[in-house]
Amino acid sequence: MSEIISSGAALVVVDMQVGTLANARSQPADRLIVEVGRAISGFREAGRPVVFAISTGTPPGITQYGSQGRTWPSTDTELVDGIQAQKDELTIHRAAWSAFANTGLHEHLTAEAVTQVVIVGIATTFGVESTARSAAGLGYDVIVLAEAVSDPDPAGHDRTLTRVIPALGRVLSLGG
Repeated sequence: MSEIISSGAALVVVDMQVGTLANARSQPADRLIVEVGRAISGFREAGRPVVFAISTGTPPGITQYGSQGRTWPSTDTELVDGIQAQKDELTIHRAAWSAFANTGLHEHLTAEAVTQVVIVGIATTFGVESTARSAAGLGYDVIVLAEAVSDPDPAGHDRTLTRVIPALGRVLSLGG
């Protein structure tokens, strides 16, 4: 893990919450919790920032599915058992795909002199990919930890990790 955590790195934990855990199919939920927990522990031990991004719903606007934005029940926005933020760690709430959208995350990371964003969580093809795209566009070095992300669609998960993220940054393994 230490080779992944640079002096300018921050961990962004995307949507590891009660309402999204059922979407962990490409990597089973119990295994995902263990791997995300390993990443969190590694960053904490290294004294690097850990940020928790919580989805409160979907953005407004009509989609092909007809929705115009939804708000999740508050019970769905709680972090899952085994994944908890500490008092000094930033938790952001958003109704957008990217953790950077209207959350102040970029400003927070800039103030912490962060140059590299390591992303873990759910769902690979939604919040994780959107956050990685935004981070790359803002000039961060982007890493997605392969074992610490999951998606409801295994084929989409694989495509994001083999085609999309390598064009934006790197996909790395936690090892072990």
